[in-house]
Amino acid sequence: MPADSRSSAYAGTAHWIAAARARETERQDRLFADPHAAVLAGPIGRAALTASERASGSENVFLPIRTRFFDDLLVAEAPRLDQVVLLGAGLDTRPFRLTLPAALRWFEIDRAELFAEKEPILGALGLVAGCQRTVVAADLTGAWSPALLDAGFQASRRTAWIAEGLCFYLSGDAVRDLMSETRRLAGGGSLIAADLFGSGLLSLPGMQPYLAGRAERGLPPPFTTDNPVETLHDAGWPSVELALPGPLGRTDGPAIEHAKQRTAAPDPTMRSYLVVARAVAEAA
Repeated sequence: MPADSRSSAYAGTAHWIAAARARETERQDRLFADPHAAVLAGPIGRAALTASERASGSENVFLPIRTRFFDDLLVAEAPRLDQVVLLGAGLDTRPFRLTLPAALRWFEIDRAELFAEKEPILGALGLVAGCQRTVVAADLTGAWSPALLDAGFQASRRTAWIAEGLCFYLSGDAVRDLMSETRRLAGGGSLIAADLFGSGLLSLPGMQPYLAGRAERGLPPPFTTDNPVETLHDAGWPSVELALPGPLGRTDGPAIEHAKQRTAAPDPTMRSYLVVARAVAEAA
């Protein structure tokens, strides 16, 4: 997670997301199961989740949809990948809960202090990753790629770059730099996946504490886009696919009612997007 967002409002973000995963895991009609989320979330996460939903006035039903979207993408793509890079990894546990190829290289990038908390908890739980997991302590608002390369990342390999719950905590310049750098390092057949938000969402009441906190620290507004396809094209990613969260509320079985988050908002500035962009595969 980015250093430019350190604050009392931001400090619990990773724990808040883990708490949301823990709550979803407890549902009978859950979209996924993360048996480790509750321990990682701790009381900080539960308090952050309660506070955020009190501010917005409703449960954030987008979060489990987003998690399931990235879960499904990774499981489907993993057999064709050499590497995954989780940008702003937070308290994610996918290498321990998803079925992934044992040879897959999995890199997690986040602040050193995040890993200083996370790794001892994972160790105490006795968890063993099902793939080749490496943590990389780096600031995603700075020069992060040298640390990734030093950790064994190979730019020539097929890679999935995952920016889940990240871009809204970065400035526009930081997001554009991040996406351009991932494209520079992406081998043929690589992809980047992210969730992006329309500019109108900044007007929602639940966003105001976060925006005020950024302003107090002299930070620019968070990144939003009303044209996510153009955003990825400008960064050099040629093929872009968009999904809106609402249709993801179905599995192979019956509809899961709580996952029907929204249909496409008539105002495009009020939409949230799940985006997958791909590099052209190299000729055989």
